[in-house]
Amino acid sequence: VDLDFIRPDLEEILVRRAATLDENREEAVSKRHSRSLRTVQENVEDLFDTATFLEYGPLVLANQFSRRSLNELIEKTPRDGMITGIGSVNGDLFSDPECMVATIAYDYMVLAGTQGNRNHQKTDRLIEVARNSRLPLVLFAEGGGGRPGDDGLHAAGGSSTFASFSTLSGLVPMVGITAGRCFAGNASLLACCDVIIATEGSNIGMGGPAMIEGGGLGIFAPEDIGPMEIQIPNGVVDISVKDEAEAVQVAKKYLSYFQGPVDT
Repeated sequence: VDLDFIRPDLEEILVRRAATLDENREEAVSKRHSRSLRTVQENVEDLFDTATFLEYGPLVLANQFSRRSLNELIEKTPRDGMITGIGSVNGDLFSDPECMVATIAYDYMVLAGTQGNRNHQKTDRLIEVARNSRLPLVLFAEGGGGRPGDDGLHAAGGSSTFASFSTLSGLVPMVGITAGRCFAGNASLLACCDVIIATEGSNIGMGGPAMIEGGGLGIFAPEDIGPMEIQIPNGVVDISVKDEAEAVQVAKKYLSYFQGPVDT
């Protein structure tokens, strides 16, 4: 028996999983870092305790097979622009299951964080898991709304995402984190959270530039829509932080209030 032999089908899975990692997405990661922002993978890894995160649907791709090749979808649309999964947060302070948390994290590096019909299915599944297991939910919201160009139904056409997301309210703690541009569908989900944490320079608006222009209301740059100097006084943002690193630390502290007593 050759213990080093890897079956071709398993090797394909390993290659596909590797393609989703930051280390193999150098161009997208470099562009992200040039804006002084972290990748979604970096945020998720920072939130969860080491080696505890179980990802749901890492091999999912955008449903655009009618106009893109499989190789292009693997390269350009890893995870269909979203990390979903469960893991331990504050496990050094609390035991299982109190430390278990779910996350839905949009990846702005994939099609500007838009909502495709495949990542809507991932969202719906994680909402179901959070509801059934009573898990706190952390949402990383950044990007736009329904994505044009997916095959089949419009992104939200066959999804219960927005209705089911709201059913978590009052059932589990819901934490929303945003950095960068958060418009349309992303902003809708963010607004449903119990607490909204936003970084300096973020923009939150129910309509992005394309929607505003399409509605005949004029042409606006993304930075002109819902900047923090407007949204913080408006009460849209509960906690303002400097950057994503601070946002994650604040989220972990907030979650700890619901995870149980701490020995002092």
